[in-house]
Amino acid sequence: MQSYIQVLKDNRLKITLRRKAVIDIFMKYSAHLSPYDVYTKLKKKLPILGLPTVYRILSEFKNAGILVQSLSDDRQLRYALCTLPHQHHHHFTCRKCSKVEEVDFCNFKAVSQFIENKLNAKAETHQLQIEGLCSRCK
Repeated sequence: MQSYIQVLKDNRLKITLRRKAVIDIFMKYSAHLSPYDVYTKLKKKLPILGLPTVYRILSEFKNAGILVQSLSDDRQLRYALCTLPHQHHHHFTCRKCSKVEEVDFCNFKAVSQFIENKLNAKAETHQLQIEGLCSRCK
């Protein structure tokens, strides 16, 4: 929990009961959760919590690197806890069981150089969603 609290501080986000409760939910459940899943799990603990607040917190956590966001086959946003919030990396998501694994590899520099050379353009950022079947499901 402390490393995620530090990420909140590093991103100038207040340490609130709601934000801590969201982190707790993701620490308790290791699969991808939809915003509605998070909302229903927290509603018992925080009865005045609204769904828009959950969406806002999830977006803040994604932008801070605490959560990884993916789009499921049914076009729903899902989130999972990132175990490496302090370094740039990508994630592999199993399409069958929704397990998320860290991918400590990025070739963005090479892709960026290719774009600059071939397109005479400048790539500034990227998003990469890697999906397939994990070792257990394949």
